Amino acid sequence: MQAISDMCELEHTLTSMAGYNMICEQITEAWCCRQWSLPNYIAMLNNKTSCRNITELDVNRTKKLFVICHHYFLDLNHVPDFTNKEMPPECMKHDAVHNMIHYILDYEYVNQSLPLKNVMVFLPIARGSSSLDFYYLMSEHELERGKIKVAAIDFGLKYTLFDEYLIKDTQLMFYGAICVLLTMWMYTGSFFITFMTVLAIGYSLGVSYFIYRLVFGFKFFPFMNMLASVVAIGIGGDSCMIVHKLWMCARENETNIKKVVRSVHGHSVMCMIASSLTTCIAFYSSFISKITTIRCFSVFAGTSVVANFFILILWAPASLVISEKLPSVRIIPASIKSAVASTSQTVRNTLFTLVLRFRYVWLLLFSSMALISIPVIFYYPRFRLSDSTDLQLFASSHLFEQYDMVYKDRFHFERILKMESWMENQRRMPLRFVWGVVPEDNGDYMDPFRRGKLVLDNSFDLASKDSQTWLLSFCINLKMQPFYQPTFGPLVANCFIEPFVAWMEQKCMDPIDHLTREPCCESAVFPYERNVFSLCLAKAAISLYNTPSNIIMPTIAGPKFLSKSKAKVPKVKAFIVEYDANLTLTTSYTTMDNFYNEVEMWTRKEFDKAPAGMRNGWFISDLGLYDLQKTLVKDTITSLFIAMAASFLVVAFTTFNVTLSLLAMITITFTILVTVAVLVLMGWKLNILEAVSVCLAIGLAVDFSMHYTINYNLYFTRYAPENSDRKSAVFYTLSIMTGPVSVAAMTTLVSGAFMLPSHVLAYTQIGTFLVVVMVVSWSFATFFLPSLLCALGPVNLGSSTVSSREQHELEALSRSRRRAEHSPSAASATTIIHEEDCEIILKPTPSTT
Repeated sequence: MQAISDMCELEHTLTSMAGYNMICEQITEAWCCRQWSLPNYIAMLNNKTSCRNITELDVNRTKKLFVICHHYFLDLNHVPDFTNKEMPPECMKHDAVHNMIHYILDYEYVNQSLPLKNVMVFLPIARGSSSLDFYYLMSEHELERGKIKVAAIDFGLKYTLFDEYLIKDTQLMFYGAICVLLTMWMYTGSFFITFMTVLAIGYSLGVSYFIYRLVFGFKFFPFMNMLASVVAIGIGGDSCMIVHKLWMCARENETNIKKVVRSVHGHSVMCMIASSLTTCIAFYSSFISKITTIRCFSVFAGTSVVANFFILILWAPASLVISEKLPSVRIIPASIKSAVASTSQTVRNTLFTLVLRFRYVWLLLFSSMALISIPVIFYYPRFRLSDSTDLQLFASSHLFEQYDMVYKDRFHFERILKMESWMENQRRMPLRFVWGVVPEDNGDYMDPFRRGKLVLDNSFDLASKDSQTWLLSFCINLKMQPFYQPTFGPLVANCFIEPFVAWMEQKCMDPIDHLTREPCCESAVFPYERNVFSLCLAKAAISLYNTPSNIIMPTIAGPKFLSKSKAKVPKVKAFIVEYDANLTLTTSYTTMDNFYNEVEMWTRKEFDKAPAGMRNGWFISDLGLYDLQKTLVKDTITSLFIAMAASFLVVAFTTFNVTLSLLAMITITFTILVTVAVLVLMGWKLNILEAVSVCLAIGLAVDFSMHYTINYNLYFTRYAPENSDRKSAVFYTLSIMTGPVSVAAMTTLVSGAFMLPSHVLAYTQIGTFLVVVMVVSWSFATFFLPSLLCALGPVNLGSSTVSSREQHELEALSRSRRRAEHSPSAASATTIIHEEDCEIILKPTPSTT
């Protein structure tokens, strides 16, 4: 009883909201129709004017009535059979029992006498955009009373609300950009440098858009291309912070601006070339995809990376030089700045200690994660293809999606509608064989609205005797195959040659008007002469086109004639044979793949035996979803391998060391495996957005690892003294790269985190992906790769020429590191070595002569 009362009060709350009377269906000008609900039906059956007046006795009476009457309505007809003389009169009262079973009550309660958990309430409001303001008003209230709550809603607003949220939730991106701006400002300590970095990122996107639209001439700009802004923020911010870090370190040892610029430029360009080149190749590799959206994204994202590189190698040093001339403005108090610096130093020292002391633990931990990810991705639960025909627009917790995904099938009227729709749409897969048309897609792969032109097969010849004989045997053999579904009824166009031969057996003299039918009559012998066949085929087609549409569908199967022809006898330019398969349309990739391969294999064998004029035919069916699934699997894997191979080659040509390249590739591979495995465990299925995300993961995973790898190589080739070991190189790499890489990862992660509260599923998935890929990529690049370099990294990669001053400083560094190795505290040892974050960067000084 309490639940019924709570439900009644909740309904009263809904109907009392402002604006409800403006959109409801009204009995009179001042009164809205009553809502269909369980409390209202109980009140009506017990002659109460309001659900607020019902009692426990009324509820029990209704239960007894339901027990007596419900079995009369179990067939669930839309119109109940009230002529049944066995039905008690009270079961017919107000049609209440039928409506409660059919519309209001959970089907499990009706069929299995389980506790009633779900009920439906119908408000007298038209489905559509007119109820949008009322929905917004509802969203501001707590739709819960006692143990009763509104769990799902269907107002017919799903797509209207999606359009609203798509624009509204872009403010989350703006908030994320503001947070990124503040983070970069705190790291660099200069608003000018931060502003110039943001300007450079925006400028690179503008340049890439210019190249995309005007240079490449692509007119289609899908929504997915906006993800390139994430790439630009991540890579651009990363590069600028690395340049800033190198600049600050160089300024401590050198006062000559020209030398500082030369040193920083030479160091940073090497890192930026390697990371930008691998990232843009990772994106461009997805251009092999046949999916237009992925191709467009690959071009735009790759171009933005290239534009970002060329802009930043000139923009960043120039901005730093200008910032040197600007007066410094102290915004953060010195005490706070000192505390932040002290905290940063402590975190950095702790990080160095964790990486170097526990390097074998990190190797075991991260390697195990990567190995476990393999069965997660490929075995169970594995990266499954999307098998849903419904488009999910909002997060699963949204009330609209809850109705479609959870509650829609819990009520009989929806189940019946779904069954009727299923029966109407449960069409068999067509077996469609086409001749006369070349299966060539000459449309614009970068613009889905430009489909190209039809290309006819000039070798097609249906009129030859060999073609006629083979086509008739082809149709006979087709009906003997296991995938064929027998067709009942007079559908005469399925294989036009069969009814055509029967039509040609008509009497030569018309018994009514006594006109001759020569040569299209029984006097002709199959296979027919070319001229007879061409003339009679045209006459037969005209005769059949005049038949009712339920017997022949002229737009699908049968002969297709040249529409613009001055010849007396129209020429057949194409021919289609079509039957039904014994497979119904399904979203299962495996089932569709088996069906396609079986039919295609049989078709190839048959066409190999065909005469020259019929040999170029081909098979097609309703394979749109299957083709999308197949393309996603094939092209995503291919793009992944291309990107990995390209990354290996770039690292190899940059470092000229195979071992270092292999270690970098192991890290990148493990990063991608773990990232995808996490997404799989979160329930992601491979669709277009997910394929773009994998492409994006390759680009972002490469960036951090490349910076550490290149700086490890630079240590030995430029700065290392003789007999330097791996630990010194790792110390150098971590001291230079940890700060910029960590801040870059944090800015991208924050950008993604700000998108998580979005109502739009695409925004939420993008945000989730960015958070996951940043955490995984940063963790592997900062913990796994240095540990791997400590254990297996190459040494003495090349000779470096250093001055006496450099040699003196390197010897001091070496002594400090040796003292650190024998010190009782690894943390204090790290502090000695890295008391100043730039201590181990050495700047050449001119040797005196």
